[in-house]
Amino acid sequence: MSETNHPVRASYLISGAGRPEVFAALLDVPGFTEWGYGLRRARVVNEPGAEYPGIRPGTRFEFTLSAAGLTHEVVSAVTVVEPPEQLAWRYVEGAVGTGGWSLEEAGTGAVRMTLFTDYQVKPGWLNRIAHRPFFRGIAEDLLRRSMRRFEQHLRESGARRRD
Repeated sequence: MSETNHPVRASYLISGAGRPEVFAALLDVPGFTEWGYGLRRARVVNEPGAEYPGIRPGTRFEFTLSAAGLTHEVVSAVTVVEPPEQLAWRYVEGAVGTGGWSLEEAGTGAVRMTLFTDYQVKPGWLNRIAHRPFFRGIAEDLLRRSMRRFEQHLRESGARRRD
C-alpha cells in the first residue's frame, strides 16, 4: 500500500455549453460550494482576509475541505488565467504543489473540462492519510460527482438566465 502522492487528472464532457460559459462558472469560486462535494467554504481574496471580486495571477483562493470525517484548510495562489482555456494555481498553505482547470472544444456544443492537480498535504501525517488508496478513492469519487453536479449547475443557472 503506497502512501506517496500521485497526480490527479480527471476529465468530464459537458454538452450544451461553450468554453466561455464554463470558464465563467469556474471563476465563480464562492459558488463552488453549490456543486463541489466536500467543500464547506470557498472564497477569493487578494490579500489575507480581504474579499476580492476579480481573479488574476496572484489572487488567492481559500477552501475548507471536508471528507471522511476530516476537515482541512487549503490556500492557493492563481498563476494562470487564460480565458476560456485555462485557470491554474499553486498551493501556498495547507498543501504544496500545483493544480488547475483546462477547457477544450470537444465537438459541436461540447467542452472537455479537465482538473489536474499534484499536491502534498500539510502536515505530513495528513498527507500520508490523504494518499492512501481508501482516501484517494473517496477524493476521486467526490471529484467525479462534483463534475457531474457542475454540469447540472451550469444547466440550471443557464435556465434561470433565460427565464
